[in-house]
Amino acid sequence: MAKDSKGIPFHPSEYNPDYPRIKCKVCGLMNSCTHIPMDAEPWYPRLPILLEGGMVESIDDFVLHPYTEWSLKKIRDAKVHNHKLVIENFIHPDLQYNCIDKWPLNMYKIDVDGRLQADIDCNEYFKQLFDLVFDNEYVRCAVADKLNIEKEFETSMWLWQDTERFRVNDVHVDHENFDITFGLYLPSNPNLKNYGTQFWQPKVFEKDLTKSLLRENCNLIDQLPFVAGLTYFMPRGNKSWHSSPILDREMKRNHAYGYYKSV
Repeated sequence: MAKDSKGIPFHPSEYNPDYPRIKCKVCGLMNSCTHIPMDAEPWYPRLPILLEGGMVESIDDFVLHPYTEWSLKKIRDAKVHNHKLVIENFIHPDLQYNCIDKWPLNMYKIDVDGRLQADIDCNEYFKQLFDLVFDNEYVRCAVADKLNIEKEFETSMWLWQDTERFRVNDVHVDHENFDITFGLYLPSNPNLKNYGTQFWQPKVFEKDLTKSLLRENCNLIDQLPFVAGLTYFMPRGNKSWHSSPILDREMKRNHAYGYYKSV
């Protein structure tokens, strides 16, 4: 049973707080709806209990996996800053350890020099990362609620390894399919802290989000530390200009990258 921020069981009359909310398209109600069968639609925010500082819990046939529960609590406690969510230690410590320890060795080349890629289902641990965290319905709903976005999403995700040969450092906004971009840092080397994603503001307002900008024509807003477990979620818009850092020494920069696309 869901509990509020004080640990008290939460029993709203109109909806079940342990599930992402839906409502009738006709009357706007859920539990007291008399239209059978109900023609349902999402009811935003989907998980208001999290926005209020509470938490969903396993009940009856609903079992919340520890990996999912960990990440939901991290989203609940996070704050939106500079148009994005930045969350330290976003994934469960056991899952983080396994993803770093079992990073794929057979990554394939793509059309970008200095970058290797692997599919997210390359092994059981990254399947868990996808299924129990980033593509989990509760996590998707919690991220969207936190960013005040009233849409439903599907998830795409993969793994990248960048080396010092990687030279794509332009300031850009991701493709229009990337309604919410996310990144998870998984370095095996703890000495890469200075090589996290950089976020920029054009010196002259640019409304064309398909353009690529020079770094010298932008002001650096902030840069994330490239430390294990740090994750960011960033909605697409004119405040989501970003770039990879300049990789100026020998390294293997391991990270998961992906996006939520509205459906």
